[in-house]
Amino acid sequence: MVGRSRRTRRILFSEDLYYLPEAAGAFISLLDSTPPKWMQTASTGVDHAIFAYLIESGAIVTNSPGVHGSTIAEYVFAYILSHAKRLPQHAANQSEHQWAPLESVELAGQTLGIVGYGGIGEACARLGKAFGMRTVATKRRPPDMQFLDEHYATDRLHELLAASDYVVLCCPLTDETINLMDADALAAMPSDALLINVARGRVVDHDALATALESGAIAGAVLDVAPLEPLQADSPLWDLSNCQITPHDSCHVDASYLRTADFFFTNLAHLVAGEPLEWVVADIELSDPSEGDV
Repeated sequence: MVGRSRRTRRILFSEDLYYLPEAAGAFISLLDSTPPKWMQTASTGVDHAIFAYLIESGAIVTNSPGVHGSTIAEYVFAYILSHAKRLPQHAANQSEHQWAPLESVELAGQTLGIVGYGGIGEACARLGKAFGMRTVATKRRPPDMQFLDEHYATDRLHELLAASDYVVLCCPLTDETINLMDADALAAMPSDALLINVARGRVVDHDALATALESGAIAGAVLDVAPLEPLQADSPLWDLSNCQITPHDSCHVDASYLRTADFFFTNLAHLVAGEPLEWVVADIELSDPSEGDV
């Protein structure tokens, strides 16, 4: 959404370009013809090429940290519970009119490994503790340990993976996290572990993931993001029964939209009053954000 006045030019970015990558070029042309003063993004992540372009052009970019935390954590646990309680197999048995009791898993005592401990990671840990899970996470700096049992430095990723029954990727996309989950990282996971990616598609090497899923090296994967969205039609991941794919909609609930609006109107009030804006993005860590996730 774009708004203009004669005195100032303001832009509210609704994340539509993440789902319409072909629109990015047209949007940049619009920015060239009408240079913005400020852009508020509805997400925490700012790895899209447009954000780097805006900052380089002198515009102020502000993000919305934590706005989707509880929403995405609920998505994560919907799939954790589905996996632990074998809901897809129950549904398949019902469709075949089969009365076939199944063994399932109790979450209490299981380990939830969180890669990247920001707002979404903390929300996942909070739910994990409510289920009696052991929670561990990677983060560059020591985090608040209220919902964590153990903190791993980022160079101990493989230790966290080996110790986890469920691995949730919540880290930002940077030069360091591109293909973070490569063949070696996937091999470090237990064979009965579930991987859930709610970060960015390029955090996972999809070729290595397909191999790991096909071979049974890990039990399954849940992907709400893809290296290029929509996920390419010829990706082998579409057809794997142990891979569940959703179209980057884990945050699509009214409550998240309302929180996003609060961020925007708070900063709009600051702008009108001539005050410094909140949640300003200083720079973009990803050196070449023009490919992959959009």
